[in-house]
Amino acid sequence: MSLISSADTERLSGLLGEELELYRQIKNLTRKQTELLTKDDIEGFNSSLDKREELIEKIKGLHRESDSLMQSYVSSSTSSSGSKNNKIEELKSDIRKELEACVELNNENSENLTEKQKDHTKKIDEQSAKRKTIGGYAQSVPNIPEMFDKKS
Repeated sequence: MSLISSADTERLSGLLGEELELYRQIKNLTRKQTELLTKDDIEGFNSSLDKREELIEKIKGLHRESDSLMQSYVSSSTSSSGSKNNKIEELKSDIRKELEACVELNNENSENLTEKQKDHTKKIDEQSAKRKTIGGYAQSVPNIPEMFDKKS
């Protein structure tokens, strides 16, 4: 059984707090992506994806740092003599809520992107059909100079 020290508990709490803030930033960025999609601002949307990826990398870094602390906390809190830290449990719960909100918003954005892709594909197909029609018409009209009146 490994017990977690109060210093480690404080460090874990701090790391979880940082993680929670990053998830809030991701959620806000995902909401902004919804607006960017509505405005058809693809460049802004792509830029926001890059920002979100940076935030995700920061979260991964925090996970690497907090992994052993979390394992110690979990084994300590599940032991017969251990107790759960309210602050850590609250942070874990808040992180779960933020993550669920991020997933929900992201799923909505994915559906919107799929619809936009279908719309754009349809427009491209329509343009292609129009070009083929115009091209076919141009080929059916003979380009014979004798057909035009010449003034003498």
